[in-house]
Amino acid sequence: MKKTKILAALAATMAVGATCAFAANPFADVPADSWAYKSVVTLANSGILQGVDGTHFQGNRNITRYEAAEITAKAMAHADRANAQQRAVINKLANEFAGELNNLGVRVANLEDQVGTVKFSGTFKVDYNHKAASTRDYDVANYKDVAVDKTQNYTMKPANWQSGETVKENKDKKYTKDNTYGTLKADADAYKSGAVTGDDSYSYTAQLKATAKVSKNVKANIGFKYKGQFNDVHEANSAYAHVNVANVQAKVADQVSVLAGRHDLTLGQGYIYDDVVDGVEAQVAADKVSVQGGYAKLKADASYKVGYVQAQAAVCDYATVGAYFANVVTGAANTSTHAYGASVQAKVADQVKALVSYEKYKVYDTENKVTTSKPASWYGKVTYGKADFATPKSWDVWVDYLNADKFDFVNGGTWRGGNLKSNVKSWGIGVDYTFAKNAKLQFKQSFASKVKKEENAVVKTKLGEQTKAQLVFVF
Repeated sequence: MKKTKILAALAATMAVGATCAFAANPFADVPADSWAYKSVVTLANSGILQGVDGTHFQGNRNITRYEAAEITAKAMAHADRANAQQRAVINKLANEFAGELNNLGVRVANLEDQVGTVKFSGTFKVDYNHKAASTRDYDVANYKDVAVDKTQNYTMKPANWQSGETVKENKDKKYTKDNTYGTLKADADAYKSGAVTGDDSYSYTAQLKATAKVSKNVKANIGFKYKGQFNDVHEANSAYAHVNVANVQAKVADQVSVLAGRHDLTLGQGYIYDDVVDGVEAQVAADKVSVQGGYAKLKADASYKVGYVQAQAAVCDYATVGAYFANVVTGAANTSTHAYGASVQAKVADQVKALVSYEKYKVYDTENKVTTSKPASWYGKVTYGKADFATPKSWDVWVDYLNADKFDFVNGGTWRGGNLKSNVKSWGIGVDYTFAKNAKLQFKQSFASKVKKEENAVVKTKLGEQTKAQLVFVF
């Protein structure tokens, strides 16, 4: 690569905020009538170019990629004096010589701090989800009515396309409290209306985020999310787009920053809440400890507002602990609502990681001094391997377990859906495979799922399992 080739992109376009009308020419072999004279002299006087021996430029000499990277690194150091067009040139050169810059000890990420150009990132995800139907020990979802036959057995009258089933009177009184026709019919009608049926769904989600550096210590973020269904025309018409990120983040002191606007909030491991909020947040990040605190309105339900604080700390090279506390304002009179949780993540063996988390939601009646709701959830996950978006052919396998009471409000990051999110004990397995750089295939399957507490103790429910496949692209 000739030196003039690299300078064609850099020297010929960059003035770096300086002038050279009266600057001395440091190179004997660059005549004043050369097309590159002004650019070479300007860059030399700016400290970006040094020449070969201090007096000769040798513009036609082939240079190595490391020499080109060294010139680029010096340009990066002076980028604060460049305009937008010149910064774009530096950005392009930094990407071209990223490997050499890293070897020289210059992180390309430094360019993002210096250049001030807009950086785009995003994801595109396609989902297939199947939720099998949940049934009870006699399946009332497919039956229309209850009648009494001549033998005084209670009979579920089926739809025309279904086979019949007879529910007989028995001493154990399995299905009803008194085995009367009226009670049985009432129970059947109630179970019919609450039956959970199976479904298949195909959806896609696209997210795009732009980050711009406003000044040395301030950056702005804005992002859009678009989600739709493939199932049918009606679902396609219900597709929606919204702004899911719109905030300004400022560094106010060493290791301290403040964020204001719309942003993602994950409380703990995200079981109770992992979604968008509108509010303010302060962040403190040290070497091994990070702390967040803020106040926000939940986008999932505008009537909910939350004040929160959470922290995460590396206790050693192999383990990290975290905890959070949140005061949730629901607008309901005479109630105090708290959510809190704790987690431990650890590397337990080579290629093996483990996570255990506990989260609780507590509603307290301040007038009567009674706790009206206090559900809790336990979650555990063990992962072998690491499917890294940056490493093609990398993979991992995992197994997880969820044990959750019935929650009135869950808008979290659990991959389970429907009646597998709360009031459940459920196992899951999965595999992630990075088949190309920034492209990953994910598969998840629940099994051995059980209702934790039946609403009607005389009827047992068999939960339908969930199958989920995802194709994820990031950039």
